[in-house]
Amino acid sequence: MLRSIARGLAAGAAGVTALNATTYLDMAVRGRQASSTPERSVEKLAATVGVQVPGRGETRQSRLSGLGSLLGALTGTTVGAAYGALRGLGWRPPLLVGALAATGAAMVAGAGPMTVLGITDPRRWSADDWLSDVVPHVAYGLVTAATFRATE
Repeated sequence: MLRSIARGLAAGAAGVTALNATTYLDMAVRGRQASSTPERSVEKLAATVGVQVPGRGETRQSRLSGLGSLLGALTGTTVGAAYGALRGLGWRPPLLVGALAATGAAMVAGAGPMTVLGITDPRRWSADDWLSDVVPHVAYGLVTAATFRATE
C-alpha cells in the first residue's frame, strides 16, 4: 500500500506539472491574467487560523503567490496519493476512467474549499471560467493516471 501511495504522489506531482504547463500556455495564448483565487485562499485560511502572512506590499503579495502555488501543488500530490491508495486497494479502471476520476477529484479538491470559504462560486462561473479550470484539470488527470500506469 505504501508503495502505491508513493507512486501516486509521484504521479500527482507529474499531473501538477501538466496542469501548470497547460494553465501557463492558456495564459500566454489568450493573454489572460493568472487567477487570484490561490492567494485569496491563503489569506482566508491564514485569517481563519489566526495567522498573519508577514510583509507589506509587494513582499507580502509575493509570499501569498508562492504559498498559493504551494497549496495547489499540495492538493495535486494529495489527490495523486489518494489515487495510488485506491489502486493499492485493487481499483483497476481503464486509463480514461482513471483519468476522469483524477480530474474530478482534483477539481473538487481545488474548488471545494475555495467555495466553502466564499472565495469562489462555480455556479456563477462563465463558460470561459469553466474552460480555464476544466482543461488544465483534464491534463492533470490524464498525466496522473498515465504516470501511475507507467510505473506498474
